[in-house]
Amino acid sequence: MLCRVRQTSQLTSAGAARHVRCNRSASACSCLDIRPPAHFDESTCYASHLPNRRAPVSGFVAVIDPSRRLLAESSVVRALAAIAPRGDRYEVWRSNDSLIAVSRFDWELADEFSGPSLLVNDGDLSVAVDAALYYREDLVRALGAANVRLTGRTPAHLIASAYRAWGPDCPRHLEGDYAFVVRDHARRRTFAARDFMGRRPLYYAEIDGGLVVSSLVTAIVAHPTCPRDFDDVALAELVGVSLAGHGGTPYRAVRALPAAHSLILDESGPVRVSPHWRLEIDESATAQSFDAASEELSHLLGRAITERRAVTGPTTIWLSGGYDSPVMFGVGNAALDKAGLSRLAPISFSYPVGDPAREDELIDEITAFWAARPTWLSIDDVPLLANAGVHAARADIPFQHAFENWLRALLGATARQRSHVALYGDGGDQLFAVSTVFLRDLFTSRRWGELRREWRAFGGAGVRALWSSVARPALSERARARRGRSSPSITFPAWLDSDFVARNALNERQAAAEGVLASGGGGQAAAETRRSLGNPTVPRVLAGFSALALAHGVELRAPLLDRRLVEFALRRPRQERASGGAVKHLLRHAAREVLPATVLAPRPAKTGVLTGYFARSFRSDPDGLVSDVFSTSILAERGVVDGAAMQQAWREYKTHGAGGGGHLFVAFQTELWLRARIARAEANGTNTERIRVPAAGFVQ
Repeated sequence: MLCRVRQTSQLTSAGAARHVRCNRSASACSCLDIRPPAHFDESTCYASHLPNRRAPVSGFVAVIDPSRRLLAESSVVRALAAIAPRGDRYEVWRSNDSLIAVSRFDWELADEFSGPSLLVNDGDLSVAVDAALYYREDLVRALGAANVRLTGRTPAHLIASAYRAWGPDCPRHLEGDYAFVVRDHARRRTFAARDFMGRRPLYYAEIDGGLVVSSLVTAIVAHPTCPRDFDDVALAELVGVSLAGHGGTPYRAVRALPAAHSLILDESGPVRVSPHWRLEIDESATAQSFDAASEELSHLLGRAITERRAVTGPTTIWLSGGYDSPVMFGVGNAALDKAGLSRLAPISFSYPVGDPAREDELIDEITAFWAARPTWLSIDDVPLLANAGVHAARADIPFQHAFENWLRALLGATARQRSHVALYGDGGDQLFAVSTVFLRDLFTSRRWGELRREWRAFGGAGVRALWSSVARPALSERARARRGRSSPSITFPAWLDSDFVARNALNERQAAAEGVLASGGGGQAAAETRRSLGNPTVPRVLAGFSALALAHGVELRAPLLDRRLVEFALRRPRQERASGGAVKHLLRHAAREVLPATVLAPRPAKTGVLTGYFARSFRSDPDGLVSDVFSTSILAERGVVDGAAMQQAWREYKTHGAGGGGHLFVAFQTELWLRARIARAEANGTNTERIRVPAAGFVQ
């Protein structure tokens, strides 16, 4: 195959910029003498054992520096090597003061994904994206109304046009899962943004007066001028699953652009980060009846699913027996039938009889209603800790989700069906349910009659239980709000080092974050909803999901987290989320004609709970890896945790199930990630080999 080189004549002057595109494998191309260095271990950059060794996520990196120091060959080559193996095709553009590189897998070049344009140079704009845009026709109409001429319909072209139309306000007009960077050459401005839920990752670092922006932390820290010191506060808040630290990463020099935020860097001045969307709960914003809202929800969800379907090949859905994915399955199939499109292909997990996660019979009932046959997976074939060290070493940042291999099994089944799109039910619990914390709001507002009814409906009994679970927490929260939140209501695990916690004001940071969540009004129920959607853990996990999916040749899409649907749900009253001893009233009512009544009926207890599988698998520690990791803790060496206390907590959990395993599992994942990073740094620290790069323009 041939490499195609294009001169970008629309910029500054001839020879000032070069645009190079290669249609060969990134690891094989030597047309411009750009290769990973001899010490570059590709095996540490991949996310799964697929035959073609796909990497965790297709990547992009942008380096902007008017002084050009960051653009020297010795500076950029390692950042480019970090994204080189992360796609089958790649493209690089370079000007006097900036460089942008993008890699993609072949399947992503279809029109329904990123399209054939990896990197867009649209007049005086250069754009790199990692994006799936929905409602494209609506966006095209809005651009036409703004008198902006389209130069293409790929996500990169549409984002370039949106920026041309609305400038830094363009994310308000974009609907989808995205992270992107725009270099505005005429204004000497760099603009970047991340979607409202943070489903695609985006990071940046300010280095020596320049800026590096990337979808990969790995690419930024690979730049030789980027400090690689770990950020112990960020690591502690990651392990503690803190509500603070939205912008933190494991490295001090690298920041995460928070979900729903934009970044602007003009020719002079610092980087400015600001929100382009806010999570606002306003139950008084609509007078729409329950039945009318149910119809609107069905319409919104049907369209969200239709927008997210695969244009070619099957669209799979990960079907449980709960409420969320079954409602998606029923409403989605009805909408697809109406449009004359193929129905959703279900994939489900089977659990042993008696396991609290078992929903096999419900799934059979749901699929029989639609004359469908699910693809079954067995949880017995998915060991929780298998290849944990390998997976952690390949992760861009520590992965905070406990069920990585569970996800990998579902993604593998999706890929085997030759499907590039999988739908799953994330968002249902956050938007359409709330815990019995709302009883505390009833107590605080002195709605005694309603409190009595709801207390009994949700199984409450006795004055002492009412005091301990409702009245005392409500009074404590009120007192904490009045005197200022010096201590958090959600505490860190006791094995975090107390001196480290105090020295770095982690409790104060947590309390401040809780205060922000409570400041929007609506009581503790609304604060719980904000926490479930606005917790910094959420975008880290969602970005991890996207990375795993892309590694398997799949885009993972969540119709319930469609922005239109989210904004609709946040206007609905709490009673539709929890009342009368049941939850998700509105969501269930929206599917009353497309699912069996027995599936939608209220249940005495939550089904599909994976806590049994998690506890059995984690506590068994079959190869002794967990015990080994905690006995040689890097976090303890760094003073972040009390090593002896963490080992004791692990022994008690492993032996007796005492305490919670969630924080311990995140600590375990983080320890594995740190081990791999330190080992890699030691292996590569003294190697001075470089990649030779032409001065004018290059690929990789």
